[in-house]
Amino acid sequence: MMPRPHEELAVLRSVIYASLFDYPLTLSQLHASLIGVRTTAETIPVWWRNSELLRETVEYRDGLFFPAGRADLLDTRRRREAVSRGLLDDDRRLLSLASNMPFVRMVAVSGSLAHLNAEGSADLDLFVITAPRRVWLVTVSILVIAKLLGWRRRICLNYVVSERATRVEPEDLFSANQIVHLRPVKGEAVFDAFVKSNPFVHDFYPNFEFRMAPGSDGARARPLFERLLSLGPAQVGERVSRTLYGWHLRRRAARWRSRDQVRLEAECLKLHTSSHRAATLERFDRAVMAALGSRKVLAS
Repeated sequence: MMPRPHEELAVLRSVIYASLFDYPLTLSQLHASLIGVRTTAETIPVWWRNSELLRETVEYRDGLFFPAGRADLLDTRRRREAVSRGLLDDDRRLLSLASNMPFVRMVAVSGSLAHLNAEGSADLDLFVITAPRRVWLVTVSILVIAKLLGWRRRICLNYVVSERATRVEPEDLFSANQIVHLRPVKGEAVFDAFVKSNPFVHDFYPNFEFRMAPGSDGARARPLFERLLSLGPAQVGERVSRTLYGWHLRRRAARWRSRDQVRLEAECLKLHTSSHRAATLERFDRAVMAALGSRKVLAS
């Protein structure tokens, strides 16, 4: 089976995007993150074998796809995966803290640890979904408790939204890639609803499917403690948290390198103060053009 030009380009682009983070892809990962083309996983190796372009630009070795000439990524992946698993094991208590806080509906690991692609002492980046009107209270509560327990330097709550604000912007490849690589540790049903509330993800990654584990958490009654807090203390805590933490964050605004990726809103606290979005997409475009060289690849 000969791949069509846009199918060749989809494989090449997907492998190159992952390589920006020094990450070779398994077949299942390449299938799930294949950009813009729906197909079966079994078809991709057939395309690779029958495509001169792909065999020249992409290597497939030890079950992993990576750009030609980058066999060093095989060892990098093995090393970083071992480091990441060790860090996640060390962070069990932190994850338990965040997952068991009142008004938390979903917790997912993001960033390099979500990919099992971390180096050294990478931060534990978390994406959290809360009950409505509880974003700031949850954020401040987790950070204060983590500080008291000596864990503050490990945790990074850089994206917290409520169930009322789950649409992600901008709707681009960078955002879609971040979403499909989140690793939910609590609230799989909420995560599934979150993905469905962002249909652009499947425009970029039509093969991506999130499958909840058997017996995973669905809708559950809210704990009595949450109901008691909602009689008044939670509302006061939310206002105080937003006032004080918002003031603290705005004091540091001069240091933000990507202010367009910061949102300090009632239902959304996004703190991507040093976002790599623009630089990553620019590097991606350059890397694809370099791999193609003088070749002409049609869009269809």
